[in-house]
Amino acid sequence: MIYTMRTFSPEFPLEEADACLVGVPWDSTQMGKSVKYGPLFIRQALREMEGFDLESKNDLFDSKFCDLGDVEVVPGNWLLTQDRIVDTMEHIRKVNPKAFPILLGGEHLISLGALAGLGSKVTVVQFDAHADISKEWMGEKYSQITWAHHAKQMGMKLVQLGVRSCTKEEFAGLVEAKLGDVAGPVYLTVDMDVFDPSHAPDVSLPEPIGMLPAEFFSLLKKVCSHELVGMDIVECSADRVGTATSALAANIIKKVMLWKK
Repeated sequence: MIYTMRTFSPEFPLEEADACLVGVPWDSTQMGKSVKYGPLFIRQALREMEGFDLESKNDLFDSKFCDLGDVEVVPGNWLLTQDRIVDTMEHIRKVNPKAFPILLGGEHLISLGALAGLGSKVTVVQFDAHADISKEWMGEKYSQITWAHHAKQMGMKLVQLGVRSCTKEEFAGLVEAKLGDVAGPVYLTVDMDVFDPSHAPDVSLPEPIGMLPAEFFSLLKKVCSHELVGMDIVECSADRVGTATSALAANIIKKVMLWKK
């Protein structure tokens, strides 16, 4: 069964789509500014942006997009919400295995549901200011600070880029990231706090001295040379139309769709 609520009419049916948008407004364990409206405002930024890309001379909107709407999250119940994300991912794979899933968060814990729904082990390329590999947080097993730990427990390989904040315990588990470590199918997850707050101020937990967009997109292009099987953009706390953060998130989707193999 698929648990989603349609918010926009899809341009194309899932059966014909090159990419599929799924919002996941989960916002129950993070401690910063609310991120539950991230899917709404990233979608709006996508609708307002110009799809033509000056670098590649290609147009994003030549691709066929389907929008399944938002997963019906269950406030306070992560395990049930995760099951619904998994069901949605499995539905996409069953109906159209070639459709590229793009999840819009919501907090970073949603990546765990997406990974569980892939049905195989992958390399997870994580752009993030934070390590997120704690075993628990304030007694909570599942949170935005623990999701990457659980991903590793699932057998996923992590390549973390942009990390500049972690606990003492997390530091012991950090491994120096190298793009050369990326191999096999790749799932891409972008926490918008990877950017310097001057470029992405609307995030739940901003960290100073972050990546600049030019640096990020240079790395992203190299990641896109690998086989991408899905992606998410998380921790966007935009609360209105026209923010720099949601516009940057939309441009990440644009570049991934134009650059991926």
